[in-house]
Amino acid sequence: MRKLFAIVGALMFSSLFMHGAKAQGYVIQTPGQPPTNVNPMPGGGYIMQTPGRPPTNVNPTGQGGYIMQTPGEVPTNVTPMPGGGYRVQTPGR
Repeated sequence: MRKLFAIVGALMFSSLFMHGAKAQGYVIQTPGQPPTNVNPMPGGGYIMQTPGRPPTNVNPTGQGGYIMQTPGEVPTNVTPMPGGGYRVQTPGR
């Protein structure tokens, strides 16, 4: 869970810069963890790939948040909170 929050925080920060550089991807590296590649998709959204794990599709919502979907898992909703920060919620957990 700690890694997820670090990735989501970095993704939200990085997404500000991704809109101007559609052809480029980014690498998020947290101490002690393998790097995560974040690549924009042509139709919008991103693909996050960490070595040894299935890719995660990250699609924006209309409210400024994201839906993170890893194949075979329940989607995770990431929504901005008033006053700052993000709410990360997986249905049923």
